[in-house]
Amino acid sequence: MPRYAYRCGACNNEYLTMHASHDTLEVCEKCGSRDALTRLLTVPAYKIKRPMTEKVGTITEDFIEESRKDLKKQRGELHKKR
Repeated sequence: MPRYAYRCGACNNEYLTMHASHDTLEVCEKCGSRDALTRLLTVPAYKIKRPMTEKVGTITEDFIEESRKDLKKQRGELHKKR
C-alpha cells in the first residue's frame, strides 16, 4: 500500500499515512479540520528483494528447470501408483 504525506492548512501538522491510491484524507489527525489537508509530493519507497547480480532471464530459466524436474518426478510417482 502506498505512503502519502499530508499537511494541514489549519494547524500546519505534517504526517505520513498509508492508504489506497484512489482514497484521500479529508480530516486532519491532529486538529480535526475538514478539507484543510493537502497531499504533498513524496519519493516512492520500494524494496529490492535480491541483489540484481543475475539477469532476469537466468532466474526465469532456473525456475523453469526446477519446475520441469518436479513435474517429471510427479509423473513418475503417478505411473508407479497405477
